[in-house]
Amino acid sequence: MAPGPRPPRGRRVSAARPATVVLADGRHAVVRTLVASDRAALEQLFARTSEQNLYTRFFGLGASTVPRHLDHLFSGSPSVTAYVLTRDDRVLGVADVERLDPSSAEVAFLVADDAHGCGVATLLLERAAADARAAGVAWFVADVLATNHPMLQVFEDAGFAVHVRRDGTEVSVRMSTALDTGARDASVEHAAASEAARRARDLEGLS
Repeated sequence: MAPGPRPPRGRRVSAARPATVVLADGRHAVVRTLVASDRAALEQLFARTSEQNLYTRFFGLGASTVPRHLDHLFSGSPSVTAYVLTRDDRVLGVADVERLDPSSAEVAFLVADDAHGCGVATLLLERAAADARAAGVAWFVADVLATNHPMLQVFEDAGFAVHVRRDGTEVSVRMSTALDTGARDASVEHAAASEAARRARDLEGLS
C-alpha cells in the first residue's frame, strides 16, 4: 500500500460503535475505531510483522517508516480515521482511511502475520466502507504492489464495484463504497461462511 502520511485534506470519516464479527475460522473478534490507548498494541503489531509484509505495506520503506506512520495515525488529524480488529485484547489488523477530498479517501491495511487468511482485511474494509458511505465518501483508492495478490483479492471479493489500473509493479485500485447488490451478496456470503466455521468449532469443542 502507499507509504507515508499526507497533509489533511478533508474531514475525518465518522465512525460508529464497536461491532462483534466472526472471522473466517469461526472465532469472534471486534472491529472498532482506533483510540489513543491502542498505541502500544499497534507498536507490537508492527514489531511482530515480517520484513516481507512491511515491504508489501510500505513499498520497500519497511520498518524505518513505522514510527512516523504511527505518529500520523495518532496525531488526531481531522482527515484520518483508523480501525482495528481485535481478539482477546490483541490487535490482529488495522485499516487507515485518509480523506483526500469530499468524495474520496485512501485506504490501507496491515494484518498480523499469523492472521492472514482469516478475513481480517475483509471485515475492516466492510466496516470502513460503511462509515465512509455514511460520511459521503463515494470512493476508496489504494496503491497496491502487483505481487500483493491477497490484498488485490480482498478488493475483488468484497463485492463493491472495483476499477484497477496496472502500472509496472504497482496497481491503482478505485473502489466504490456504494452498497449495491454485489456488495450485499458478498457480505452475506462472508458472514455465512464464517458462521459455518464458528459452528464447526463449537461442535469440535463438544466432541
